[in-house]
Amino acid sequence: MREWSEKKMRKIAKAFVTRSMRIGRMPDGKYDSVRITYNPTDPTCEEFALAVEEECWRQGAHALLLTHRSGRERVRYELAPRDSLREMSPFAEAIAKKADALVFIGEEDEPNWAMGIPDRVKLTASIRQRLREITDRRKVRWAYFGWPLPATAEAYGCPVEKFRGIFFKSIESTFTGKFLKICRYYRAALAGKDEIRITADDGTDLILSIEGRPILVDDGMISKEDIERGDVGVNIPAGEVFMAPLETTAKGEISFERAAIPGFGELEHLWLKFKKGKVTSYKAERGRENFRRFLEANTGEKDRIAEFGIGCNPGAEYTGGSIIVDEKIFGTVHIAIGNNQGAYHGRNKASSHLDLIKDMTEGQVFANGTIIMDGGKPAQLKI
Repeated sequence: MREWSEKKMRKIAKAFVTRSMRIGRMPDGKYDSVRITYNPTDPTCEEFALAVEEECWRQGAHALLLTHRSGRERVRYELAPRDSLREMSPFAEAIAKKADALVFIGEEDEPNWAMGIPDRVKLTASIRQRLREITDRRKVRWAYFGWPLPATAEAYGCPVEKFRGIFFKSIESTFTGKFLKICRYYRAALAGKDEIRITADDGTDLILSIEGRPILVDDGMISKEDIERGDVGVNIPAGEVFMAPLETTAKGEISFERAAIPGFGELEHLWLKFKKGKVTSYKAERGRENFRRFLEANTGEKDRIAEFGIGCNPGAEYTGGSIIVDEKIFGTVHIAIGNNQGAYHGRNKASSHLDLIKDMTEGQVFANGTIIMDGGKPAQLKI
């Protein structure tokens, strides 16, 4: 099983804290307050979280270390009174109002933890949306550092050794010149464009407008310029060029060979049809009910176009459902429905943000009529 040495783990932790998150002293002279949440079901995930905590201390930051397990979250939803679930947790509210940076390390150890209880999950939807609005307004830096958990690999039907190998390879690829070259190509190809069209041999034909919206790059770093623009989030593994389309412009239809909805299960051959930016109908060969339950468990603009993104990480491969890796796969695009405020610079308010990935091996992407991706590869870039 592929693992990092202790030396390499600490090196990555240092790069993550100082380069990706820019944690240390703030402009007012005070040190950052950082909440670190990790999944303790795998010892290596805990080991990395402790390395991140120690690096935060080295930079002078105040760190709060918490754990998260999907199984325990399900128990909470099952045991808590309904009026308690509707009530804002004072702890969650205090963190949202005081933390300067939020870090999550790991994955969901039970990806389908919410199956069978969507009515209870929905009780917290407005609370989750309010917490998101608080942190967006405060421009709280955030990071999701994916870590391969054996339980997650098993849930997705991916061999554990392969799962961990994909994760570590895509994390390491984040810091290569080839990776940055691909990101820069797509950013330049989309800059100043208005209309995006996604087509594929399976009948996909989706048009949306990005007029006036900033072209964002998840390159594994939060720069000073990013912070000034309000682009305060980062994923590790990194590797996408993305933006928030104008929310009422998506029209047409698009298919996804596979889809995994965190907490609600998987789908096969999902088709979405859009009109004026909103999903007007959907179908799937398997798992259609999982999509319906997801929509029922959330509030706000949960079914409106939120994001268009292009995967740029040549080290990423399909894991079976781990979105933090799958949406970065070179040769794919993804769209999202739901919330796109904050770093996305959109207008949708929702309690959810659902990413859906499409393999573009037999597809094309056009920007203002010019082809920028053909067969999953950059149309005007040799790599």
